Amino acid sequence: MDEQTKLRQITSPCVSICKYNGNNFCVGCNRHMSEIFDWFDYSDEMRTAIMKDLSTRDIDANT
Repeated sequence: MDEQTKLRQITSPCVSICKYNGNNFCVGCNRHMSEIFDWFDYSDEMRTAIMKDLSTRDIDANT
C-alpha cells in the first residue's frame, strides 16, 4: 500500500477549530495535542481506537 492510500484509510477528526484548553486537549476535535501531532504515524488500529474514545471525552474549553 502506498503512503497516500495509507493516509486516507482513517481520516483525521479535525474540524478546523484548533483551540487548546489548559490540559492540551483541542476543544474542536477533542484530541490531545500529542494525538494530533502523531496522527499520521499511528496505525489504523490506533486511529480507530482514538476515534472511538473521542465520543466519550468531555473536554472543557476552560480546563
